[in-house]
Amino acid sequence: MKIKRMVWGAMFGAMIAVATLYLKIPAFPGYYHLGDGVIYAAAVLMGPVVGALAAGIGSALADVVGGYAIWAGPTFIIKFLTALVIGLLAYQARSWPRLIGGMAAGAAVTLIGYSITAYFLYGRQIAVALAEFYGNLGQTGSGIVIGLVLVTLLRRVVSFSHLTR
Repeated sequence: MKIKRMVWGAMFGAMIAVATLYLKIPAFPGYYHLGDGVIYAAAVLMGPVVGALAAGIGSALADVVGGYAIWAGPTFIIKFLTALVIGLLAYQARSWPRLIGGMAAGAAVTLIGYSITAYFLYGRQIAVALAEFYGNLGQTGSGIVIGLVLVTLLRRVVSFSHLTR
């Protein structure tokens, strides 16, 4: 079971990188992508540790390959913590309130993390941090919706319960 779990974790990491790199819409600042939805689903289906590793590695890889290398380190930390929180709160959750609550808590980590990072990366400007925050509201909100859809669909075609621990 450990090998299957590792393979699923690696597949989620690759899906996160691809969804972040290629399934995106330009926006200011940066872009909107579908990677957050995959992160949220990975954390719910695979748990806090595997989900967090897939999220951190897949997202940081997307930043490096996509030309945002300056963001790769912060992205690894932010997305790792995002998935960790979601996994701790909503791992294998079946109820909608628990799923949405866990994903919303993870989204808050993303919003705060990127706002703080933008503040320091771009000259300690509150306006930049606020622009990052409000820009990421759409990103994280769509991530919750996509994550819920992915969790629902993937649970119908794959049994993740045998991959636990």
